[in-house]
Amino acid sequence: MSQGSDICVWAPVSSHIDYEVARWAKLRGQGSTAFSGLLDIEGVCDKLGLSYRNSHELNKIIDSKIPARHPRFKHQEILVAGKAFDVYFQDILECVKALFGDPELAQYLVFAPE
Repeated sequence: MSQGSDICVWAPVSSHIDYEVARWAKLRGQGSTAFSGLLDIEGVCDKLGLSYRNSHELNKIIDSKIPARHPRFKHQEILVAGKAFDVYFQDILECVKALFGDPELAQYLVFAPE
């Protein structure tokens, strides 16, 4: 928590260690089975003070409590010649709006021919 306030600087997780474990899990590409297996070891979550008990709970926190800075992927099942295919896509106009609306990318965007 920040001093003099009830706002957690590590939100949506509860502590620095909670954040670092989540960051490690996501950046290292650990499979949900391996990470969940680690968290299943008795006492690991409690000793570390984690706010999630497996990768599914961590993903739920990330998906529901962190605002998306980019458009969400959409899913559609398409039938071609009697076979079903899963297609994931994003709305291209929403992607362009997200890119040009992100202040962190402003220095890289070019509005005129070079």
